[in-house]
Amino acid sequence: MMEYGYTTEFIGVREFPPFIRVTLRDSVRKELLFQAMEKVDKVRKDYDTSENIFDALYGKKKGIILQLLSEKPQSARKLIKASGLSPSAVYHFLKDLRRRNMILKKGPMYSLEECDFDSLFLDEIVKMEEDPALRRKYGISIKELELAYFLWDALEEVDPDDGSYGRSYQSKYTLADAIHRWKTGRTDIPVWAINRLADLSESHALLRKGGVTQYHLPPGIPVNPFYEGEYKLPVQADSSLDKAFVQLLQKMSKTHLYTFPKRRKWLFERLHTHFGEFDDSNHRIPSAITEILKNHYGVKTLSRSSACIPSCIKSKWLNLDPLASVCEKSSLLLHIISLSSRSDGGFEITSRSRLFLEEISYLISDLGLGDIAVHKKHKRPHFRVYLSESKVAALKRYAHFFQEYPDLEIWLRMPLNQIAEKLVLTDGDSGAVERICREELERFVESILRSLERKKKNGFPNGRVDYTQYKRAFADYFWRQKLIPSPRRVEELVDMRLSEEMYA
Repeated sequence: MMEYGYTTEFIGVREFPPFIRVTLRDSVRKELLFQAMEKVDKVRKDYDTSENIFDALYGKKKGIILQLLSEKPQSARKLIKASGLSPSAVYHFLKDLRRRNMILKKGPMYSLEECDFDSLFLDEIVKMEEDPALRRKYGISIKELELAYFLWDALEEVDPDDGSYGRSYQSKYTLADAIHRWKTGRTDIPVWAINRLADLSESHALLRKGGVTQYHLPPGIPVNPFYEGEYKLPVQADSSLDKAFVQLLQKMSKTHLYTFPKRRKWLFERLHTHFGEFDDSNHRIPSAITEILKNHYGVKTLSRSSACIPSCIKSKWLNLDPLASVCEKSSLLLHIISLSSRSDGGFEITSRSRLFLEEISYLISDLGLGDIAVHKKHKRPHFRVYLSESKVAALKRYAHFFQEYPDLEIWLRMPLNQIAEKLVLTDGDSGAVERICREELERFVESILRSLERKKKNGFPNGRVDYTQYKRAFADYFWRQKLIPSPRRVEELVDMRLSEEMYA
């Protein structure tokens, strides 16, 4: 990560859109599901019933035990007698209640803890509502049904417009049947369910390298998150991904085909580098990738007539050093220009989106390169802007400041420097870069020398010495050494110079 560039963001599986389906490695899938099943009976939900809650939960005989305990502490002997159950059944029931922290034992006496019976554990709710015939019909276990009850609210929270098959679970039993298939690996798990299961299980299995073997948005092209031996999760969202996304906004068809010839090879190489392997033989972009990108960049549609520079990209620029911001803006503009056509010695950028071209016009003006007008193309649904060769040349200089002048990064570390602000006001040629960096170095050296003067003003034996006379010589020294001046080193140079002059 460059000090003066983007701080790279990452898109993990849990940040994927909810209806993307994920294939997990066997060990990860088993850990996630089985840990969730172990913990699901500890989940409580609000529950309202008109029946006697004790009888509804545990039957009349066990309900008598809870009713008596709610009145006052009781001995096991009295509970056995009142309920009519066998001693082993009563002791087993009392042990289960203690495990749930519902009762307390002091000596031979049992008492009911303060319990909120407006909410119940999920296994209790399932016990009350279960339809054994339906459970046999779908061939599901009690634990799978409990998980379905747990996930049902999460499913209802997900916007059904995000994926048509989100409405395919008609009941908790059909969802439990899906959970059974997830557990056995017969069906991939949607992200909305993975997120809830991971929270419940408190499992970190998803973070393991290679935990996800592929993902897709049915019935779209699957993506394998490996490329050239590297695991591509989480997805690295850097400036090259920004360029790829803007290119898709400009040139991809409604059916996710990308047949535009310019920079097509570059685009698919970037998508593979960021996401992994997928079949690109017909130049189709996997739906999973487009949905992940839309979600990350906060864009509702990839329609070319609605193209724009996403606000999150512009927000990144605001958080950058001024010079790095200029470099990144220029780099993105150059990428857009590389997709355009030459015209009258310059470049013509066309788009179905007037907003997109107005944003380009604003960026050009913001970079100090003058105004450009947006025009409607004659008898076409497109708009256009024209950039002269000189403007494009200036953008190239701006975009490659750090590559062409690697020492620039050194001098930008000087405290309180104004290099970035001054460079933005120039055309970025090598003479301007060197002149501004040298001026700022001399200014910084001078500030240190003045500070030393104030520090030693009472220690001059023969009157005050003007330390600033050494400004240019010392700046030459630090410029050649490519070092940021420090007060200690400047003081050493001053002492050496005074000694030389004393004995000259």
